[in-house]
Amino acid sequence: MSAGFHFVANLKPYTLHRGRGNDRFGAYLLSVDYARDFADLARDVRGGDGVLCADNGNVDLLRASLRTHEVAAKLLDDARRVEERGLGRHARPGELSVSLRRRFQALADDVRQAAEAALEPERVANVVAAQEAMRASYVIGMEDFTVSTLTGLGAEPEYLDLPQTFYAARASRAVQLARETHRGTFGPCRAQVFAGLHAADYDTARLAGQVAGEADLQGIAIGLAGALQDSTYVDFRVEDGLVVELGSGVPRPYLRVAEIVAGLHEGFVTACGRRPRFHALGVGTPILLPLLAALGDGTTYTATDSTAPIMDGWSAPTISLYVDNPAPLKYKAYRVAEAWLSDDRAWDCPCPYCRGFDRAYPPRIEEARRWWRNSGRPRLTSVSVGRASPLSTCLPLLANADDPGLRLTAAMARVGHNHWVLQRIERAARQHSQTPTGLLRWVDGVVASYLAAPAAPAWKAAVSVAWPIIRRAAERTRDARPTPL
Repeated sequence: MSAGFHFVANLKPYTLHRGRGNDRFGAYLLSVDYARDFADLARDVRGGDGVLCADNGNVDLLRASLRTHEVAAKLLDDARRVEERGLGRHARPGELSVSLRRRFQALADDVRQAAEAALEPERVANVVAAQEAMRASYVIGMEDFTVSTLTGLGAEPEYLDLPQTFYAARASRAVQLARETHRGTFGPCRAQVFAGLHAADYDTARLAGQVAGEADLQGIAIGLAGALQDSTYVDFRVEDGLVVELGSGVPRPYLRVAEIVAGLHEGFVTACGRRPRFHALGVGTPILLPLLAALGDGTTYTATDSTAPIMDGWSAPTISLYVDNPAPLKYKAYRVAEAWLSDDRAWDCPCPYCRGFDRAYPPRIEEARRWWRNSGRPRLTSVSVGRASPLSTCLPLLANADDPGLRLTAAMARVGHNHWVLQRIERAARQHSQTPTGLLRWVDGVVASYLAAPAAPAWKAAVSVAWPIIRRAAERTRDARPTPL
């Protein structure tokens, strides 16, 4: 397992076999759900000295937990909104009524009991057996879903008002599952085991990091996909039990990711003096990769994975293309098309995927412009580049063409392009990771470029809040020893 920062690509035929001249990723993730289908690919990764991470396939368990409790959570959410209207703002810790906080606590206890019951020994043994069959470099240990379920239900720590012992117990359970997996309690496991932790904010993450650091683990992982699916805004945060006002509302996803990874690293280093081998599960947003890389260095394994580059290029309702110049950004394909139609800013990406597609299916930009002008120069939307749209015929790389074969070919080109960009960010992070100060200076520059780029103001504000939290954690953990490989 090589040190440094890694984007761990989801193992698929098209992410492993990337065409002549395109390097493989150094690490791949394969879930137990697809282990049998892609066993040949896994052997190929191992044979090429690549790192193979065996995920535990727990997404379905988490989704089931959310469905089980969503009705009860909705009733609490409605009651919380009523009280917040009376407050005139988002509730800070201790501001909801005692009766409502007790109802939230009852929900938390129900979720906890269900999470414990879901991980039957037989199920854990089956997962460990599937992971062992992959002969992976490391496995993601089984998780306690309590905190992640509560977060997904919108039951924030400030609503729950739970003692630290509640969160410490959840982290301890994940640590114990990792230890038992490593010892062979659930069957043979020759791979390293990364404990599957969860947290909701800085304080709960720092606590989880301390619990993990005291346990002398081989590595830690934390699920963050749910954090990035949060659609709420927040105008404060909590650290060391104290409210930190932000002045205005920012999207919560980037803030939550920053708080969790920063708190986790600080807690781990405080407990044992070592920098953890770390895997962030489910983070593929381009701007977040440099921020996550800042918490590692050239001597410690730091990683993140995501299916986002696949979904954004292929299956999401809105097609998105990644760029790393002028900054790590997501461009919506319909906005790229509109810029090309209106002021001739062509999509002239130099990556082999875009170039190869354009050679095979050249864009018919003049035909597209005639249609656009004759239609009154409408503002484009995701529907404008949908199936059977005139633009989907003229600019198929930026659209979902009506022809199934062309639609799939374009999607594969976009997926390849998105991974190409993330690999460039990965390489830049590794290049600058030889010294902690060099890495922080590089991320400082990346963030400055992002804030100067044409990103949405709300997300710029979120990065402006998130980066100082991570940067401070990187400074505080700078002198930590690396965890031996």
